[in-house]
Amino acid sequence: MTLDRTAWWGGDSYRLTALTTTVQPDGRTSVELVLGVAIESPVPVAAALPRATLESDGVTVSGPLEMTPPPYGRASLTATVQDVGTPGQELDPDRLALVLTAPGSARAVIPVGTRPGQDQVDLAPTPLRPSADTVRAGRYRLALASARLREDCGGGTGTAPTVLLGTVPVVPRVLSAPKPGRHAVEVLFEAPAGTTPDGLLLHLTLPDGRRLAPGVPVGATPYPDPTGRVSLAAWFDFYGDTAGTYTLEAVDGQRPDDPAVLTLVAG
Repeated sequence: MTLDRTAWWGGDSYRLTALTTTVQPDGRTSVELVLGVAIESPVPVAAALPRATLESDGVTVSGPLEMTPPPYGRASLTATVQDVGTPGQELDPDRLALVLTAPGSARAVIPVGTRPGQDQVDLAPTPLRPSADTVRAGRYRLALASARLREDCGGGTGTAPTVLLGTVPVVPRVLSAPKPGRHAVEVLFEAPAGTTPDGLLLHLTLPDGRRLAPGVPVGATPYPDPTGRVSLAAWFDFYGDTAGTYTLEAVDGQRPDDPAVLTLVAG
């Protein structure tokens, strides 16, 4: 079966392109899935890896699938699951869905067949249109890399193992999987070499007037190139309506008289 369906999880996109089912001698089914995985962040991300399973009409029919995305860039993954379904009972591939989830968090659902038992839930991020491409606040000169509304991931705590991208050692940023109904505005800036977020104060005003600080400290991660430039990342987590205009305020703590304001529009 050839497919082209995509879901997002933890900063990665999972594009399901093919599925093959084979009936085994005991009547159970072996399923092979081919996915294209793309890292959606401009720098490596250590996401909260999802628990990937196959479901039939909403009922789990497989154990967890081993699907480890690359630390950066794109890759093609093949996952094979043996002993799917009930012994002696043929599994209808039209009723299958690939589900990406984690305990207590939102579910991404990729239905497989032409008569899917579940609706697709792609958790695709929503781009936010900025009023400007740069932010100048005191000493900070930041280029806006992206601003998105996400339901698949938010800022996380802890550290991740260092990875080598070519000869450049990089510590990926860590993300968390949100609970259902929780949203995150993710703002990524590109900054010159040597920039640190220590004195950068960010606040986001939601369309309903609530004013938020980042849920975790603003993080800085080097780009995987020799320029020395860094990616600054901020996540603002909240429950409630998402439509409307967001206002991002940036202040240099050493020069609070020179703030910057950026509006971000959803939809």
